[in-house]
Amino acid sequence: MVATHQEVLGRIDDDELKEMMLDVVNIPSLTGDEQAMGEYLARRYGELGMEVELQPVEEDRLNVLARWRGTGGGPTVMLLGHMDTAPYVPSINPYRLRRPGQPLGGMIDGIWVYGPGASNMKCCFPAYYQLAKSIRDAQVALRGDILIAAVVGEIEKAPIDQYQGKQYRGSAFGARYMVNHGIRADFCINGEPTGLRVQMGNTGYIFARFTTRGVVTHTCTKQMGVDAYKKMARVIAALEAWEPRYQARHPHPFMEVRMGIGGIQGGFPYTPSRNPMPECCLYVHVTLLPQQSVSSVEQELRELLGELERDDPALEVELLIYGANNGYEIPEDHHLVQVMDRAHAAVFGEASVRPEPGRYSVSSDCSPLFEYDIPGITYGAGGLGRGGTYCAYDPEVNEVVSLAHLRKATEVYTLATLELCGAE
Repeated sequence: MVATHQEVLGRIDDDELKEMMLDVVNIPSLTGDEQAMGEYLARRYGELGMEVELQPVEEDRLNVLARWRGTGGGPTVMLLGHMDTAPYVPSINPYRLRRPGQPLGGMIDGIWVYGPGASNMKCCFPAYYQLAKSIRDAQVALRGDILIAAVVGEIEKAPIDQYQGKQYRGSAFGARYMVNHGIRADFCINGEPTGLRVQMGNTGYIFARFTTRGVVTHTCTKQMGVDAYKKMARVIAALEAWEPRYQARHPHPFMEVRMGIGGIQGGFPYTPSRNPMPECCLYVHVTLLPQQSVSSVEQELRELLGELERDDPALEVELLIYGANNGYEIPEDHHLVQVMDRAHAAVFGEASVRPEPGRYSVSSDCSPLFEYDIPGITYGAGGLGRGGTYCAYDPEVNEVVSLAHLRKATEVYTLATLELCGAE
């Protein structure tokens, strides 16, 4: 007797979902230090009888690829997630005073799991585990394969200046390695924190460093110096005025391009008497639509600097692009989007909604997959906070995910995978 979809969903174990969720948030896995998380996932997926491949990316960093073989003749559905987590902002980091041996994460009000990666995006891995286990236990024969891919280095990072080493190699580093080394699929479902909304793409981006230079003297003769910071203040003002013009030049039906300033440094913190500042560096994130090229955005920034330097030839701003990723999108009538919409409607009893335009300015590992003709969507239980707002971070405890939301996401993933893989 062939199991119905409801019989498969009935095999999802909420206690196991919670247990594994607490496990994953309590395994540290900052970018560059994903090894323990990978070993845990490899063991758990191996317990299900899945074929597990460990793909070394660099020292102590590995992608985990777990495959459930179908009977043949059907598509491969990749269930994708990244293992690395972002560092916490000290002002809202509940772990900074954590005593040795104290868990990184835990429970709030019996339903919210908090901890590193709870929302972005370790919550997908327990969901994928329950998906595969439920299909196995219901003895559903699939024509296609299920491929769970847990990758390193997705967090938007790139080595620059004194920040060097594997802990800064992110920005789809593991996903790009995976597809560069032959891993393929016909569809990809990526469990990024969309707040249970079907997202059909994301923007690309560049990381840009702007540098201004001055002349250092001493406080006692500061009038003889040239301040690099004052020059940079003009660049900052120009960038902030440029952003709305940039957005107006690059409209899109559902995406929005954005500019953000993420860092500034210069001078001598240990001896501030040496001033004015001789060099100042500004680190900027600019997103771009799938139709745009990295070189075209760089050209727009250089034109902006050219305008500033024509007004003040002594300004002399250097620009370096030190990180980049392309954007991607798939149409609303794409088979993958339609399947996800149907699965969401079946679970929630109402149509899925789309994220707001600004949400598309978050990158994902789907971008390098798209370059290899693997269409993907993002859909995850994370990104929906305790106050009901769409945000990956809680102001009190940082990352949280609701077990109720996670259960629903697991059901959506399961129904979509059954349809895509072709249950016999």
